[in-house]
Amino acid sequence: MPRDKGALFDLPAGRMGRVERALNTAIAAARRDGALIDVDTGALTLARSQARGVDLAEAARDVWALARIGGELRETMIRLRLDPVSRGASRDQLADFLASLTEPSPPAAGDQTPMGDAPNA
Repeated sequence: MPRDKGALFDLPAGRMGRVERALNTAIAAARRDGALIDVDTGALTLARSQARGVDLAEAARDVWALARIGGELRETMIRLRLDPVSRGASRDQLADFLASLTEPSPPAAGDQTPMGDAPNA
């Protein structure tokens, strides 16, 4: 019986793309924060392969493959707690932050600058 020498599909080695670099940055930050443990190694390896696949699909302009593997990478990142929602950030926090941008900031202490238009001379 002949042995299968190849994978289902080969991911060529090459330069790391932007998605894989971003994933590696997220992994490094999660490790610094103690959010990842040794048992996560298999899922991290899968995520890195998926990130490489996203980069390759994007470079090849393969829209179907990009959408498919991008969705799988997203699910893997959620399971690894590498996305904002799984870390506890909520849409309400973002909405509160954006609303706070519309509020005027209070003047600095001791600032006597008059408000309104300057009087006509």
